[in-house]
Formats: sequence, C-alpha cells, structure tokens
Amino acid sequence: MRSMRHGRKSIIGAAMASVALLVTLTPAIADDGPAVDPVKKARLASLLKAISVTGSNLDEENEAVVKRHYNLLDALQKEFPEQAKEVSDPRQMQVLTEEAVITEDGQAVSPVTGKPLSAAELAAIEPPAGAQESNPAEEQETPEETEVDPDALAASRAKEPASGAGMSAARVSGGRWKMTHITYTHRSYFHNVIFKYHTYARFNYKGGKVRAWGQRYDDFSHEQSGVDTDLMVTNVKSKVPASSATSKMKRKVYLKVPVYGEYATVYPWAKVKVYGTGRTKIAGSGA
Repeated sequence: MRSMRHGRKSIIGAAMASVALLVTLTPAIADDGPAVDPVKKARLASLLKAISVTGSNLDEENEAVVKRHYNLLDALQKEFPEQAKEVSDPRQMQVLTEEAVITEDGQAVSPVTGKPLSAAELAAIEPPAGAQESNPAEEQETPEETEVDPDALAASRAKEPASGAGMSAARVSGGRWKMTHITYTHRSYFHNVIFKYHTYARFNYKGGKVRAWGQRYDDFSHEQSGVDTDLMVTNVKSKVPASSATSKMKRKVYLKVPVYGEYATVYPWAKVKVYGTGRTKIAGSGA
C-alpha cells in the first residue's frame, strides 16, 4: 500500500551516511529511445543495475566503489540523458536546516541571531498542512541518552530536578521550545529536483536537559512523476528527559525512469540529535 501522495552523498561518509537501493527492472513501457533498440535497452539495464549495486555500498566508504559509482552515473548521463534526469546523483544532494526557538514568553526568534522571526520565516519552519504527523502508536522509543553538548558551559550541564521525569509535551511548562525543519533535496546529474524529503521535530530544553518532545512530522515535496512515496520504515525518538535526545524518520520511495518504469527503491532518512543546551546536529541520506 502506497499511502503517501502518489507522484510524490567526496562524497564518502559525510553526505552518504547510509544508502539502500533495491533494483527491480520491469518491461519497457515506452516505445522510444532504447526501448526500440535491443542493444541500447540491454546497455541501459546494465548501467542501472551497476549503479544500484555500487550505490548500495557507498556507506562502506570504499574509495574504489565511490569512484565507480560516479563513473557509472557519468556514463548514464552521456548515453541516456533522458533517463539520467530521473536518477538520483549523490553529488547533487542538498541539505537545508531551518530552526526557530520559542522563548519562555512565547516569542519566536532565530537561534543564531536571537532576533524575532517574521511570519514568512516562521512559516518556512513549520510543517505544511499536508505533512504527516507522527503516530505515537508507531513510534519506537530508544533508551535515554547521556551525551552532553561538548560546547556547553558547566552551568548548562547541571541536572534537572527529579520532578521533571516523565514530563510530556502537553504538561511541560517553562524552558524553551525549538523547532527544526530538515530538508534533503535529491537531484539528478543535471541538477533537476527528483524529490525533497522533509522532517520536522520540536523539543523543549532547559538547564542542560532535553525535557520533552513535541510534535514530529515528515513530508515530501517537488516529486517528479517517477517518484512514488510509501509507508514509514523508521520512526524513532529517544527517551526524555535526558542530556541529549535523537529523533529519526525514514521512508520508502519507489523510483521510475522512462522506458523501464519502476527500477529502484530508495530509503530517504533524516536524524536530528538535540542537546539540553538547544544545540542540534543533523544527519541523513537516501539517494
């Protein structure tokens, strides 16, 4: 069941923390280009399969594999430019993080400048109406984390009173809320957007502790016609209150290219690690 809207990573390590590709070639669905030439059709199938194999091993940080993967993508764009427009190229991956802090008096400010945010700036951080809110029944809670913000002052590392234990978002009072919006933009060799994967997370912090999780969402936008989004694969948040906490979401996405239709399954994911000082650190992938 594909329930989300239909239609809707040097290089070593940093931008490609994890990649998973599963290729399933299907019969030709168009009667142009390589579809009418058996030799070209076989060559296209060979390239797509090899790209998928090397792509699935990029997270092993093997320089030879990375080099071969990009050589294959270069060959694809030269020989089959129309298909290359819809094949994700990790070299073109873009990551954007937008954040806002809600002060104890309810004002939304920039975590960098401390200045109030405009309505437009705040709207870019908030999830849109169509975003899917995390279902508490499907969330997996991982153990409490103990990592402390390495840049934190001693005062901010002080422990919260025991009475803060078990605090829920609905009952939390005081402290600051921070909203984090992460966007992973998947592009082809030719820079055109294949799809964007968005995740949103809110958390409350004070006195060196992450005190509570707020609402968490994910969403897709700018999907090409060859993108079909599916159910959530991972929905994890760690136990709070704690010195730090982590939220991670992952989806399954089916990709199609002209001539062959559906050819690969990818798993875009985004993770935000938050600290009791309000600092955040992100990671993700999914090309």
